[in-house]
Amino acid sequence: MNQLTEEQIAQLSPDTASLAAGKGLAGTSKWVSFAYNERVLWGEIKGSGSTPYRSQIDLTNTAFKCSCPSRKFPCKHGLGLYLMFTRNFADFTKTENEPVWVKEWMDKRASKPATTEPKPEADVETVAKQAKAKEKRQNKRLEEIAGGVAELDLWVKDLLRGGLLAFPEKGPQFWKKTAARMVDAKAPGLGNMVKEFQEINYFSGNTWQGEALQQATKIFMLLEGVKNIDALPTLVQEDVKSLIGISRNQKELLEDAAAEKIKDIWLVLGRQREVNDEDLTIQRDWLYGTQSKRFALILNFAYRSAPIQNLVVPGTATQAELVFYPGNYPLRAAIKMVGSNSTQFSIPEMFANWDAVQEYYTQILSKFPWADNIPLFVKDLLPVTHASKWHLRDSDGYIMPLPADFDIQKLYQILALSGGTSVHMSFLQQKDTVVPLGVWVEGKYKLI
Repeated sequence: MNQLTEEQIAQLSPDTASLAAGKGLAGTSKWVSFAYNERVLWGEIKGSGSTPYRSQIDLTNTAFKCSCPSRKFPCKHGLGLYLMFTRNFADFTKTENEPVWVKEWMDKRASKPATTEPKPEADVETVAKQAKAKEKRQNKRLEEIAGGVAELDLWVKDLLRGGLLAFPEKGPQFWKKTAARMVDAKAPGLGNMVKEFQEINYFSGNTWQGEALQQATKIFMLLEGVKNIDALPTLVQEDVKSLIGISRNQKELLEDAAAEKIKDIWLVLGRQREVNDEDLTIQRDWLYGTQSKRFALILNFAYRSAPIQNLVVPGTATQAELVFYPGNYPLRAAIKMVGSNSTQFSIPEMFANWDAVQEYYTQILSKFPWADNIPLFVKDLLPVTHASKWHLRDSDGYIMPLPADFDIQKLYQILALSGGTSVHMSFLQQKDTVVPLGVWVEGKYKLI
């Protein structure tokens, strides 16, 4: 049985409102009944109708089910039940006598195959036809975005010709207008790269010039890649297509016999969730394979209040098979099979200091110059202040800054967990800053 912490349960919440409502239902007086055993936790809570809502949680392969009409997943009742179980464990009765509605659900889950049934392999002729059709579709898409690429190429050159000092004078609408043009040209990836100019703080310090030039360089390199795509190595072509917005269908990827697949015990290092200007929720789960020593990014999207299926739980070790999207630096992956998870796992091998990190980061950039948000581990890091800003100092005394907008509550959490001493940490290398995901304290992993 896995008993998650409150921090891990909070990571499963679809939004802050659901988590707040769940916390309000975490008192034992609110529930008609509740119990558990090694495989499942369940409870009944009075709702607006005459019949109590029935909520249940698979404790082995974390999953939720509730009879309430909520379209959020997990709902506030599931979150409240799990939080109550964590806070008031002694109040729960342990019994093997599961109610019929609990047993039916769990038995149905147990009867599902642990792995995806492989499809019969297609013959050589069929595979060749499928590959040719795919290439034709992608070539047509490249032809469709050619106008947008030419327009953005001229725009970047004019932008740099005008000089970096003119950048701060350009308001948000200037960047948004060009980004929208790229979306119209069916190249949303290029639009997203243009939008990143908006994120630069042009009125604080003297670092914005380097950031702006770096972003313009990344766009220019990508445009050159699109114009010369036929001359590029196959994996680099995949990177270029993905970056401009020609993404590979996940179902097609999972069924691709040639795709890179890795079965491993994956540490779920952390989860990031954001909502963009178009009400699209973007969820990133960062994983590390304990045997393969590979990092992975699981990317999920949902429009407005639509739920996102959570196959992994942050702060746990999960048995899973991942299929990686092709590229010269393959990081993004899709989950093909997921098994049980555990809250117990050992500390992985880590980089000794920032010098080792920078050397590794340089190697990645040589393969994938557009790389950002690179997951890494470093041992013995200490939060310190320098020039009125927070940094992480390694054992050699070198420092790396936290982002200027880093959540102050998360910073306080790191300070409390470190207690003034160095801690091992997982984080994302993000341009010239680092974003903590979690820390190891007395051998246990704590999410940030």
